[in-house]
Amino acid sequence: PEAARIYAKLILAGTFTALKTWGETTLGMVTGNNKFFALSPDRVSELGLLPGEVFRLSPPGSSHLRGLEFSTRAHTELGRAGKRTMLFRPAGDPSDAALAYIAQGEADAVHTAYKCRVRKDWWRVPLVAKADMLLTYMNADTPRLTANSAGALHLNSVHGVYFAAEHKKLGRELLPVAALNSVTMLGAEFTGRAYGGGMLKMEPGEADLWALPSPSAVAAASEELLAIRPQVAGKLRSGKVLDAAKLVDDVLLIRGLGMRRPEVAEIRAARAALAGRREARSRRGNG
Repeated sequence: PEAARIYAKLILAGTFTALKTWGETTLGMVTGNNKFFALSPDRVSELGLLPGEVFRLSPPGSSHLRGLEFSTRAHTELGRAGKRTMLFRPAGDPSDAALAYIAQGEADAVHTAYKCRVRKDWWRVPLVAKADMLLTYMNADTPRLTANSAGALHLNSVHGVYFAAEHKKLGRELLPVAALNSVTMLGAEFTGRAYGGGMLKMEPGEADLWALPSPSAVAAASEELLAIRPQVAGKLRSGKVLDAAKLVDDVLLIRGLGMRRPEVAEIRAARAALAGRREARSRRGNG
């Protein structure tokens, strides 16, 4: 109850606001068959596809989106490791190589999948705009907002966040850091839903209501948030998300918003209790 009171006070004060204040959250692309449409760079070369017949892609899944940024370098490294970082999607008339691959898909009955057969050209996946941020929506710990610096398209294994024009610069630079605070992590437990295996799932409509620091709160703490960004990134690389959150709490909640340390401790304890309950329910279900 005490944590709920503190949380409500922050929302009412406007220092935390719904994600939809920052921009729009949408589903990713549905290919109908990721194994056919999502290709590794080596496979693209092997098939002889032209550069204009593939698009840069955040590969299926979200395990690669646990840091602050999905960079061009990270995208390239995933491709070198054999991940499916390219989307097969001829924009114009397919080349002979692309036609041969399409024929192979038909031989394998890829075109009979519902999402494929309702298209005019079954092999032409409807594209989404490149998102500013990629939001993981199936999480063991907490949802992550990752800057899409690679300019990659995304599948429906993650959500895309598109900033309103006035928040684009600030959001791209600092929201991935600012979102790693204990109030937002508690808000994810309130807004999302427990799923199989103790996962926390968040659909776009739920993400719209997820409590994030307001643009004015992030702007006011911008210098300090920038200063701790390398440390936060390091903690995330080591898998220490709660340690990363403590760094952000000190800057954003305590020094930025003037919260008292006992209040922040209440928020952390409530988030841990809800996450623990989610995990315990999963263990009981498995038993």
